[in-house]
Amino acid sequence: MDVEVLSLEEEKETHFFKDLKYLSHFITRSFLIAVICFIVIFVLLFIIYCVDLFINTKNGNNKNPLFNAYVIVSPSMVPTIKINDAVVIKRIDGNYKIGDIVTFLSSDINYDGLTITHRIVDKGKTNGNKLFYTTKGDNNAVNDATPVFNEAIYGKVIFKIPKIGYIHSFLSKPSNFFLCILIPTTIIIIYDLLRIVKMMTRTEEII
Repeated sequence: MDVEVLSLEEEKETHFFKDLKYLSHFITRSFLIAVICFIVIFVLLFIIYCVDLFINTKNGNNKNPLFNAYVIVSPSMVPTIKINDAVVIKRIDGNYKIGDIVTFLSSDINYDGLTITHRIVDKGKTNGNKLFYTTKGDNNAVNDATPVFNEAIYGKVIFKIPKIGYIHSFLSKPSNFFLCILIPTTIIIIYDLLRIVKMMTRTEEII
């Protein structure tokens, strides 16, 4: 009877560690796939960036990068873009349209030098016939006070990645990055060690 109870307990323990190992493998595999995808995308964007930079330098053009990405830190574009969403922008070699969401360097006295992502709601021309845009946050009650000129715009938002800012913020700390690798790896090692110990114990009992 004691043997049967012991066998059941051993079976439950084995199932528990198998489930634990499967979970740790799943977490590790998912994390590694995400990291690999991120690296592949980063490398592709870096190659495009280098090629674009080389062409512009060769032609004597001083342009912004063809693609770039920013993490949103204010609620001015809610609900279209929320805090900690990431936006990927593309440089437009030409004029922008009303309705485009653009990322630009602000010259507003309250936000001077800050990078802003807002929507173009109007456009016009100065007395010198220079094109400018009026921008506004979707969540703001009024338009931005300062007009935005083409040379201040980094690019148009082409898509967003929801909540990626949380991951970016967490993984930007080396300790957190290694922790994501260390915990699943430790679980797998502990499982394998316990399995080896159990096999050795059973071998000794048979002998």
